[in-house]
Amino acid sequence: MRSWFPFFLLALTTIARVSNAEYTGTECNPINKTCSADPALGTEHTWLFNSTIDSELWDMKTGTLDYTSEGAEFTIQTENASTLLVSNFYIFFGVMEAHIKMAKGAGIISSVILQSDDLDEIDWEWVGYNTSGVQSNFFGKGNTTTSDRGGYHAVANADTEFHNYTTYWDKDRLEWWIDGDLMRTVKYSEPLAVYGKNYPQTPCQVKVSNWPVGVKGQSQGNLDWGGGLVDWSDVPFTMTVSKIRVQDFSTGKEYKYTGHTGTYESIEVVSGNSTAQTQLDKEPAKTLSQKWDDLGSGAHIGVYCGAAVVGALLIGAFVFYCLKQRRSGRLQRALNDGAYSAELTTLEESKLRWRQSELRSKGSYQAVP
Repeated sequence: MRSWFPFFLLALTTIARVSNAEYTGTECNPINKTCSADPALGTEHTWLFNSTIDSELWDMKTGTLDYTSEGAEFTIQTENASTLLVSNFYIFFGVMEAHIKMAKGAGIISSVILQSDDLDEIDWEWVGYNTSGVQSNFFGKGNTTTSDRGGYHAVANADTEFHNYTTYWDKDRLEWWIDGDLMRTVKYSEPLAVYGKNYPQTPCQVKVSNWPVGVKGQSQGNLDWGGGLVDWSDVPFTMTVSKIRVQDFSTGKEYKYTGHTGTYESIEVVSGNSTAQTQLDKEPAKTLSQKWDDLGSGAHIGVYCGAAVVGALLIGAFVFYCLKQRRSGRLQRALNDGAYSAELTTLEESKLRWRQSELRSKGSYQAVP
């Protein structure tokens, strides 16, 4: 299998339009200079990806996530776009278990990796043209001078069915598991790891991404590895993550490089509670239903009684309003009837005065002789 690291590096620096540091994992390489300590996970936790994940613990570097009942969709929606999710915590040896559906499409790469600041790396990667397999790989200190460290593993329906891809990693051996079956083991001391020199052994972040390698301008080797150019008329290309479990074999606040060797012996585990542990231990905000359940029976009765009193007051106020309106209506009607009677009386009086006036006029009239 071809090493994907150089392709990944080239593709993401020229295509995704983000800094190389965001994708290849380091803004400060401890091999070259003194860097700040890495925040530890220091515990074990499973993240379900069917709802918004904690932004205190995960950082969406590029793209967005679409949450469904199945999990989070890492989707390439437009030409040359990509998605990248990075943990804000590190583990110093441990287990990473990812339940994944790969993205289908020539030139599209799905990946779930562990990567350190000095570019130690452990990979799961899916090449979109082949939905029946997954590739495993590892690197030490970003060494890509050879491409003989990869492995290929058959997986049925990798794009339509979730499978459990697990990495086990300690200072002596590295293992890749699929659905509970051991697929591959690499030991620290074996020649493939250059007797430890190219063995991943420094604190790593979790990185989950879906990105295009099959784009114009790539080398023929890159295009061959990715299955050719991406057909952008086929968008979207979607990788789905159901859940990720991460276990940190070390327990502490953070991990500090005490030198520039990049060996596990040079890593100091700083004691204390990690910020990740503190965040995970925080009680989630309670729903109204949960808050109600927390109230005692006495409080429930008090609320019910209070509600009954308020209800009675509202009903009373409504009845009073209706009676008042009815009374007001009667009064207005009486006033209207009185006014009508007065008008009739006035009219009759006017008629009587007119008749009397007419009679008086007739009595005083005399014909002309």
